[in-house]
Amino acid sequence: MSPIIFSLCGPLAIHAYGVCIAVGAATGIFLLMQDKKLQKIISPEALTTTLQLIILSGYVGGRLGFLLSESCAWSDYLMFFKFWQPGFSILGSICGVLLVLGSYLWVKKIPALIYLDRITIYAPIVQSFGRLGCFFAGCCHGMPSDVFWAVTYTDPAHMAPLFIALHPAQLYSAVILFLTFLFLYFVMQRVSKTPGVLLCTYLCLVSIERFLIDFVRWDRLFFHHSMLSCFSIHQWIALGMISVSMIGFFVLIKQSKKTYGSV
Repeated sequence: MSPIIFSLCGPLAIHAYGVCIAVGAATGIFLLMQDKKLQKIISPEALTTTLQLIILSGYVGGRLGFLLSESCAWSDYLMFFKFWQPGFSILGSICGVLLVLGSYLWVKKIPALIYLDRITIYAPIVQSFGRLGCFFAGCCHGMPSDVFWAVTYTDPAHMAPLFIALHPAQLYSAVILFLTFLFLYFVMQRVSKTPGVLLCTYLCLVSIERFLIDFVRWDRLFFHHSMLSCFSIHQWIALGMISVSMIGFFVLIKQSKKTYGSV
């Protein structure tokens, strides 16, 4: 299994990672464009603008998050612009999108929580495709394992250690994220009537996924010589996001009860 589907000219090539990212992004955009509830709160022109902001802020946030947490892996800082190559932080992408998109929605007076609720329904399926790309590239790989479904990389173009049976941590993430999408789409959007609850649920679930998967990832980074070294850096970030999303969830529910109770 090679991470390169086929070469074009010189260093230019079609990477499986880039294809997965493109398919995931196209799927997410298609689903958002078909979302009836989203069409009620935003014009087609504004929707196009927000989709562009999501792509750009997600890319920049993901690259910066990866650079800040794993700068030793960047021998060439021009890699920041090589969008077809792996090297993204999902948590960084989430933070980038929330910051940039939230600011735009506030300036344009578009109901931010309702809009963010809609896009977070489809975000996990985009991330799931991204993790499939990680699997083909060999990044975000798991620890050595003797389970029968372990994966062994043999192509030098892969980013994973070669000829070592590893946990397919990327596939674990892809499956969990796809199940998260199904849960948000078929369950939560039907039972949730309070703006912002879907957003908080999404943030909580993807943070739990990252916290758990990091236990079998081999590329974890730690705070060395510290009491915090019991968990990886990304696990601590995930715990922080879980806490914030849970607080937000209960605050929104409490405010909703007060609103309906005063009617």
